[in-house]
Amino acid sequence: MAKRTIKTVLVIMLMTIVSQREGYAQRNTVGTSWSLSGIGITYERNTSEDTFAQVAIQADLGETFFGRAACPGVRGSFTWNIVFAQVETTNKNPVRFFAGPGLAAGICKDLNGPDGVIFGLKGKVGLDCQFARSVNLSVSLVPTLGFHVSKADGNVIICTYKYGLLQTILPEIGISYRFGR
Repeated sequence: MAKRTIKTVLVIMLMTIVSQREGYAQRNTVGTSWSLSGIGITYERNTSEDTFAQVAIQADLGETFFGRAACPGVRGSFTWNIVFAQVETTNKNPVRFFAGPGLAAGICKDLNGPDGVIFGLKGKVGLDCQFARSVNLSVSLVPTLGFHVSKADGNVIICTYKYGLLQTILPEIGISYRFGR
C-alpha cells in the first residue's frame, strides 16, 4: 500500500510540473529536507516574486528514529508560501522570510501507535538564503495539525497526529538547487 501511495504522489508531482505552461521558464528548485521527524525531497516553484509553492515527499522517521518501527512511513505535503520580508547579506545574497498554509497526508505510525493514515493542515514558517551559485539553504518549522486514523482489534481509531504537533519545535533544514530564469 505504501508503494502505491509513493507512486501516486510522484505521478501527481510530475503531472503538475509538466502541465505548467511557463514552468520551465520560471525559477524552480529541487532539493532535500532534513529533520528529526523525517527526510525527503522537495520541489519548489516561484509563482511570483512574493509567493512560491512547495511539494514535498518525506520518509516519516518518528517511530523509526526511536526504534519502535522497522520501516519508516511516507507522507506528502503541499504548502503555498508568502514572502513577507527580504534582506540582503553583506555578500548580496537575498534572505527571504516566509510563511504559508498547506495540506499533508500519508501512511505512517504515530507516537506509540499502530500504522495508519495521517491527514491534516500543514503550516510552514521559515527563512531561506539564496546563494549566487544557484544553491538555497533554508530553516523552517512545519507543524501539521491533523489526524491519525488506524485500525486495532477491528475498531477504527481516530487520534490527533502527535508527530505533526511535535514538528512545531523540530526545525527542518533544507538544501536545494535553483534552475530556470
